[in-house]
Amino acid sequence: MMKAVSRAFALVALTVSTAASAQDYQDTTPYVVDSAKYPYTIYPSNTQLNNKIPWETQILPFSETGSYTAPEQDAVVTDEARLLNAPVLLDINDGMRNVNYLQATIPEANTPNVPPPTETQPTQTAAGLIGKMATTPVSVYYQRTEKFGNTMFGAGYNVNTSVTATPANGALAKKEEALAEGRIYGTAFNYERELVRGRAYVCGQQGGCNSGTAALYAMGSQIWSANLAGSFAPAPINWSRTFFSVSKTFMVGPVPLTVRALLTGGVRMGVSGQVNPALAAITAYAGGWANVVASAAVNVAVASIGVVGSLSLINATVQAAASLGWTLCSPSWSLKADLSLSALSGSLQAFAKVNFLFFKKTWNVTIASWSGISRYVNLVNRSGVMSSLGC
Repeated sequence: MMKAVSRAFALVALTVSTAASAQDYQDTTPYVVDSAKYPYTIYPSNTQLNNKIPWETQILPFSETGSYTAPEQDAVVTDEARLLNAPVLLDINDGMRNVNYLQATIPEANTPNVPPPTETQPTQTAAGLIGKMATTPVSVYYQRTEKFGNTMFGAGYNVNTSVTATPANGALAKKEEALAEGRIYGTAFNYERELVRGRAYVCGQQGGCNSGTAALYAMGSQIWSANLAGSFAPAPINWSRTFFSVSKTFMVGPVPLTVRALLTGGVRMGVSGQVNPALAAITAYAGGWANVVASAAVNVAVASIGVVGSLSLINATVQAAASLGWTLCSPSWSLKADLSLSALSGSLQAFAKVNFLFFKKTWNVTIASWSGISRYVNLVNRSGVMSSLGC
């Protein structure tokens, strides 16, 4: 890639505020952890569950108005803990005992379930390569798409880079084009969205284009763009964003708990290169990071609810470079792509706590538990010569 020796570019516009509000979605399918013991239940709003639902032990019958001696209370709490294989903790706020039950770690919490990566290695189109001069454009391109996680929480990226040479004809001079593009994806509760897309394109031709554009998109909307000409290197972009949120209901014990996953993070992009009648060269990177901020809500009355933990969904940058130089009769090309990635690190656990007369019971459901994915890799670094294109 040639070094920039001068700069000729112009910012076009900010078309969407960097503080744009997040899009909100809802996964309407409830997740029932244990349908036999705790089936999905819709309660009237503000239904009181505290001191209303029975305990599980059978050593003493449950009664909302019953009176239990200290030994009876001890027996109930001890047997509840035994049945659930759960520790008994002391609530420092009110001194009540709390049977703290890890109800489940759902399979989707840490089980990958995504398609395998797709990749197209640089391949030159066939036009003009069978013993005669080309009369139509010839392209070389590379692309790769890879995803991680599953539909509960997931992430991914796509990188695409290409060059195209168009031979001269009687009316137009030869033309060279270069494209570099990267995308970052995020998934939460069955909603996959393109979080970030950065695209840069330049075109060189005597008496023709000799320019290009760069653009950055967040959630499908363009938020920045620039015109590119000569030797260019606009100031890099690095902005905070709120992407989207999704709500999904989980049955946590007998409590229908609605968990809201809010994806917040940022976007970044940088581009540099050079374009003139004999060269189209561009290097561009696009990246984004998103963390899940989770909260919980219910329409019933219980002791307490919430979501604890943190989850880093993705922090990735894809850099692509494309160059096509046509100073001789056979233009030379190069394509390069690099990936820097960390994804799916952390855990989220939803809980619901209910009072049982003289003790409490907490159900905990782990909805995410990822050990983290980290890599830095050169995806492609290829170069070559396009033959039979003429001078």
